[in-house]
Amino acid sequence: MILALLKRRLWLWQNRLIPSLILLLAMPVILFALVNLPLKNIMGHSLSGVPFELWVIPGFIFVISSVGLFPLLYRDFFDLRVHQKVLVHVALAPYRKRMLIGGYLIVAGIEAMILSLISLVIFSGLAPFPLTVIDTLFMMVCLAVYLLLLGNYFISMGLLIDTVTTFFLITFITFIFILFGNGFIIEFGFFPAGIENFLRWQPLSIPYQAFQLFIRSGIIDWALLFSSLLLGLLWMLGNTTILKRKLRH
Repeated sequence: MILALLKRRLWLWQNRLIPSLILLLAMPVILFALVNLPLKNIMGHSLSGVPFELWVIPGFIFVISSVGLFPLLYRDFFDLRVHQKVLVHVALAPYRKRMLIGGYLIVAGIEAMILSLISLVIFSGLAPFPLTVIDTLFMMVCLAVYLLLLGNYFISMGLLIDTVTTFFLITFITFIFILFGNGFIIEFGFFPAGIENFLRWQPLSIPYQAFQLFIRSGIIDWALLFSSLLLGLLWMLGNTTILKRKLRH
């Protein structure tokens, strides 16, 4: 099933290759030019003493991966569902619904990770890349956990929301939150204490916090990572239950 979904995504990319490549190349450049260049003149270092580029460029990778994760999950769990084009085929597929949810998450995650690696190369051409090989490998581990959580969130949105207007309003709010509420660009210490505590402990911010702790101190907080991974797996089971209920209707 995963191989079939990968072939499908490859076919879709081939049919819109030039526009997709233009957007893929433009996104890191736009983020670098409009966010990194002005803000590094304002904030040379984060509140924790980390150089701004060491803070924000990994954050850009998380943001771009978030954008790359969205299309596949939106298409199959919302767009095709509300137009009654996909769930009948899902119901007839000879796979358990848990495998279907997991398959979509894996394929969307692979696509998002590939986009993140391409973005890494582009950022390396725009400025000296601030991460070592070990830092980069650990960032990809944290990114995978983050994408598991975010992918489950997108699937829950796609299954629970039935109106286009509501879906796009929530999607818009979600991406504002991804940009400014996960610590990718703005450190939590800049927020008032109450908002800071909320943002610091909401699940989507935890993998990036684990990564930042590692590059600051070299310490891996396995408790943060494993708790996030466990939450992602439990969330996947919850989405499986929601999908089964939708199929019964």
